[in-house]
Amino acid sequence: MLHGTSPGFGAAWLQQRCFCLWFLSQHATINDDLPNRIISGRVRVKPNIQEFTETSAIFEDGTREDIDAVVFATGYSFSFPFLEDYVKVVENQVSLYKYVFPVDLEKPTLAFIGFIQPLGAIMPISELQCRWATRVFKGLQELPPTSTMLADIAQTKEKMAKR
Repeated sequence: MLHGTSPGFGAAWLQQRCFCLWFLSQHATINDDLPNRIISGRVRVKPNIQEFTETSAIFEDGTREDIDAVVFATGYSFSFPFLEDYVKVVENQVSLYKYVFPVDLEKPTLAFIGFIQPLGAIMPISELQCRWATRVFKGLQELPPTSTMLADIAQTKEKMAKR
């Protein structure tokens, strides 16, 4: 059983339907296997936890489940002190063009791969990011002007805030 300390991003739907998962991060990662596991009975959907006893969890509907452990998914913080002149982390967020390129570099010689929280698998997205970064590094593709990249980052942040 997984249980966090508080709902993070307004995850009422996930709290009620997805095995008492509470997220403290900004975006949920949707697992494609979860619906099949719920249908097959390998994962049981339970309401919110009302309280813990020494050996069980009592749910808001009055049901009780014996448990061995509770995992608090509290997230993490990251930083890049060795890159602080080029990459600034503010409230655990980095402003990267298309989640890959820092905009403050004179030349695009640094790319962040996998710094995205998709609703599905990360690996296909990371592979595409690698392919794009390689094309930029080789000079086969150019990044837009800094003002265009900053506008895109601001627009993306605005869209994410609405989620």
